[in-house]
Amino acid sequence: MSGTVVTLNVGGVVYTTTTSTLLKFPESMLGSMMSNGLPSTLDANGHLFIDRDGLIFRHVLNFLRSSQLCLPSNFKDFDLLSAEADFYQISPLIDAINDLRDNCSVKGRTFYLEITEVRTGSTATMPTSNSRVKTILLGRKDILLTLPPAVIGSDFIERLCCKEPEEYTELELFGSPMRLRVGEELHNLGWKLISSDLSTSSGFDNRSQVGMSLIIEHTYRDRWSRDFDPDEPIKMNPNHNVMLLEEANV
Repeated sequence: MSGTVVTLNVGGVVYTTTTSTLLKFPESMLGSMMSNGLPSTLDANGHLFIDRDGLIFRHVLNFLRSSQLCLPSNFKDFDLLSAEADFYQISPLIDAINDLRDNCSVKGRTFYLEITEVRTGSTATMPTSNSRVKTILLGRKDILLTLPPAVIGSDFIERLCCKEPEEYTELELFGSPMRLRVGEELHNLGWKLISSDLSTSSGFDNRSQVGMSLIIEHTYRDRWSRDFDPDEPIKMNPNHNVMLLEEANV
């Protein structure tokens, strides 16, 4: 009985296995179907028919064969596989899916960018003729290179040369209002604003020719993050001049 060959038609996909494989977990639906003779449907060829996802069943069957959950590195259908494991009532498979999904989440990569804008002047709340604005973008070199030239500036090549890909570096952004413009670009690229804070300081400028002048400094700091899949490559934005980058690193 245990060595009998069985042909299954699962959602139109035909599989051949043995009764011993299907009986691997007797308490499961497949185990009960084999051992207790549960009512079953046959297709036109006399094969046992199960009206479920035929493609995903191969992972269920492979687990029955080896007791190991082996999935492709780019596998994404955890919810679908979980639903099938629940339908077949294979508890060890359900546990293995949950463990692997948690492990993949841990291996996911999160990268961060920080935008700091410093406004200095007698009225520093908004850029005016008597205030100075300095905007700094901080991040890893390889992550900065994923951003379009409009974000990091046309002269970024010179400022990023001699930096290692994973080295953190600062770029001063020129223009106004760069913090808001870059934030909008990052949002459109899938980045999330995770924190934003403002700090204020003030003092007197004794170099003023009209006596002591009050100087106010506002510092805005925005922190952005983006999750990359474990196998997602970090690619340089295609709009950058690759040849110029190579020359800058020579």
